[in-house]
Parts: sequence; C-alpha cells; structure tokens
Amino acid sequence: MKNRYFDALFTSLLSIGPIILLVCILSWTPILNFGTNDYVMLLFGGVALILGLALFQIGASAGLTKVGEYMGSSLSRQKQLFVIIIFSFALGVLITCAEPSLLIVSKQVTIVPNNEVLNTIILIGSIAIGVGAFVVIGILRIILHKPLKLWVMFFYLITFLLVCLIALDPERAEMLPFIFDSGGVTTGSATVPFVLSLGLGVAVVRGGKTANSDSFGLAGLVAIGPVIAMAVCVLIQSNVPEFIYEAPTPFGNDFLGRLFTAMIPNNGQLGSMIEVLIAISPILIVFFVYELIFIKLPISKMLSLLVGFGFCFVGLSFFLASANAIMGPIGGMVGQSLGGFWQSDQWIVILVAFTIGLVTILCEPAVHVLTAQVENISSGQIKKSTVLIALSLAVGSAIMLAAIRSIYDFSILYYLVPGYIISLTLMLFSPDIFAAIAIDSGSTAAGPMSVSFIMPLIIGLYSIISSDKLSLDSAYHVSFYGQAFGAVALITLMPVISIQLLGIVVEVKQYHRLAMARKAIIEHDDVQIIHFNKGV
Repeated sequence: MKNRYFDALFTSLLSIGPIILLVCILSWTPILNFGTNDYVMLLFGGVALILGLALFQIGASAGLTKVGEYMGSSLSRQKQLFVIIIFSFALGVLITCAEPSLLIVSKQVTIVPNNEVLNTIILIGSIAIGVGAFVVIGILRIILHKPLKLWVMFFYLITFLLVCLIALDPERAEMLPFIFDSGGVTTGSATVPFVLSLGLGVAVVRGGKTANSDSFGLAGLVAIGPVIAMAVCVLIQSNVPEFIYEAPTPFGNDFLGRLFTAMIPNNGQLGSMIEVLIAISPILIVFFVYELIFIKLPISKMLSLLVGFGFCFVGLSFFLASANAIMGPIGGMVGQSLGGFWQSDQWIVILVAFTIGLVTILCEPAVHVLTAQVENISSGQIKKSTVLIALSLAVGSAIMLAAIRSIYDFSILYYLVPGYIISLTLMLFSPDIFAAIAIDSGSTAAGPMSVSFIMPLIIGLYSIISSDKLSLDSAYHVSFYGQAFGAVALITLMPVISIQLLGIVVEVKQYHRLAMARKAIIEHDDVQIIHFNKGV
C-alpha cells in the first residue's frame, strides 16, 4: 500500500514538475516578469497540484474505473435494450452536467441582460444531451460489433455539414472555434476514467477477436456529441454569446486564503469542492440504483468503491482549486507577456508555445488513466512512455498552431478541415487498435490543465495582440471567440493524427521484423522441388 501511494506521488511530481520548472525558467528571462509573491504562489500551487493529482490517480483506479467496469460488463449482458439505453444516457448526461472542465469553460460565456444568448444552462444542457446520446451510440456499437472507423467518419461528416451551414453566417462563423472546443472540454478528469472503463467493461464481456480494439474509442466517439450539439445550438440561437476578458493581476501574499477561497463557495462561485461533489454524486447515485437492481456487489467491494471515490473527491478538489486560483492566472500572465513579442520576435512566441505544449500534456490526469490502460490492454507491447511522447509532440504542435493563428488572425477552418481530412484518411491505414486509441487520446489530452492554463494563455496572448492591432487600426474587429478560442480543439485533433502515425510506424516495423524472421529460417535448399516416387 505504501508503494502505491509513493508511486502515485512520484508520478505526479514527474508530471507537474516540468511545467512549474518551465514557468520558472521563463521568469528568469525577459519574457516573463515575476515578483516574489508570484514565485511563492507558483510553488505553492505546484505542491497542491502534485498532491491532488496523486490522490486522484489512486481514487480513479479504485473508484471511477471500477464503477465503469462493473457497469460496462453488466450492461453488455442485458437483454432488454431499453435498460442499456436508459442507464447509458443517464450516466452520460449526469456526469457531463458536472464535468469540472466544462464548468470552467462555461464561466467564459457572459450572460448579457435583455439579450438572448447561450447562457450557462443552455450551454451545459445541450452538451450534456449530446454526450448522453453518444454514450448510448458508443455502447451499442460495441455490443452490435460495428466498426468504429465507419461510425467516426459518418458522424464527422454530419459535423462538417453543420459547420458549412454555420460558416455561411459571418457572425455565427466566429463561434466555430468554441464549438470544436466543446468536444475537448467535455471529456475531462471526471468523465474520461469512467467512459474508458465503461467501454472496457462492455468490450471484455462481449469478447471476440476485436475486443482489444473495441475497448478503446468510446471517449473519442463521445466527444463528437458536444460538437454536434453546440453546432445545432448556435444555428437555432438568434444571437451569439458575448465574451468579457479580465486580465490577471499580480498575486498578493494571502496564499492559503486564495486556495481556500477557490475550494469553497464564494462570490457566487461554487468552489472546487462543491463542483467535484456534484461531478461525482450523479455517478454514485445512478450506480447505486443500478447495482441494487442488477449487480448486487458484496459490501466489502462497495466500501472499497466509496473509499476510492473519497480519494477522487479530495484529490480533484485540490487539483481544480489550484488550477483555477493559481495556474489560470499564471497562464494569462504568460500569454500577455508573450503578446509583447508578437511584432518584433514572433519566433519567441511560437517556440515558447510549442515548449509549453510539450510539458502541459503530462499534467492531465486523464492522460495517465488512458496510457496505463493502453499498456495493460496491449500486454506491454505499447509502452506508456511511447504514447506520452507522441501525445507531447502533438499537443506542443497544437499550442504552437494556436499561437500562430492568434498572431496572423485567420479562420480555424484552415487547420481543422485539412487536419480532419488527414486524420480520417489515416484511419484507412492505421491498425484498428491504434485508431481506437488515437480517437480516445484526442479527447483525453484536453483536460483541466488545458482549460485552466492553456486557454488563459492563448486568450491572454490574443488580448495583447488585438489591443495592439486595434490601436493601429480602429476598424480592426476584435473576436475572442474567433481567435482566442480553438486551442482545445487543436489539442483534441493533433493527438489523433500522431497516434495513428505511430500505429502505422509500429505496423511497418512489425511487418519488417516478420519478413526478416521468415527470411532467416528459410534455407537455400527450401526452394527446391522434391519429387516423390509413388511406387517406392
């Protein structure tokens, strides 16, 4: 047990440490100007992040993952289709309504009096319905033995048909980055461990030769639902929501107070403890109802699940509080500092953005759940470190592309259209298990650190760039939705491409090794034809 806690703590240190170190290095350069209080707050927040991530990882393996496995294996045995649909939809809707990453993003939408906008209820509700519907679709796909690749291509075709309709209206077209961001922020720290284990449970019980590849892909398929839901929502709304950016201010010396305030209800905010409690409670309630009717676990296993959820609650509360109160403002400060170089030294902005992306992915709790499951399902053939390297390069490229778009001010469709064409084309050549892992990896890469650090960074960067452009040209149109958003969408897309490329490389290497092995065991005389005399 001690080793389990130590391993989780050490893994968290290796995950959070690089980004803390990177921010410190930037503060020692002319890029970022840090005061003493800023350093103390950074280190204080880093410790809270490390402890929170460690506790969350312990709790996820004993709580969220187990519930998903139990529910998945039981649902796959159900003969009544309506039971599968009702409970799958309920789980998808309830967990989404309280997904911490989504709650963070929903605060970016400002409700303006006497104006019809996408308010928080409509935003979260529409996305939740999209997730619930696609949880049902994903589970039915596994049970009915339907190929993942075809389903993904079909639903992305629907997505881009809706995008074409939105693009015809210039005002609504500015919402496209935010629409694609919604898919990434929905599958966060609470949703991903549950959805991954749910898909695993269904695939294992269903069995078959495609069980390994079918155990992945559910999280990625679920991430399509919010994009479609948000696209429909934007199409039927008469006005688009407004965005108000508040620049971060230097930290004071009330370190404990800042973290404590972020954890409890304050000034109309729920606080991370209430948000996480709301996130976890629906899963437990639905599971307890289902368990009493169908599963009927022993008391010892139920107590073990409750302990796991307790660890999840404490860990995720610390993690989100420090991310919101500390890492978010720091991300905004870094972005604004980088914005000062967009005219003179653009290469600095691009290089720093790429480097930040390389290390940020290591801080996402859901990524560690995914990579551990990949290594387990593949019996160690696909190493966790290999997947992490591929994801780091992908996310680094995504943040770099987002920074370039903020500087040069062009539509995100110039990225997304060719990006998704490449991604869907690679599905035709990538091995099934790598395609499924790739689809999941895109949704898991965009978690609370992306929402609370990367998003403020890009928004802060664009705030400086847009202010400078507005001072040079009073007719310049400032569009935070059009240019500051979209980083999460790119974080969701790029890993899908990189993991599929990795799969193709692995497949080619394996084919080459088998060819060399066959060549080594075939001797020269083996090609001779030997005639046997039937009369002998």
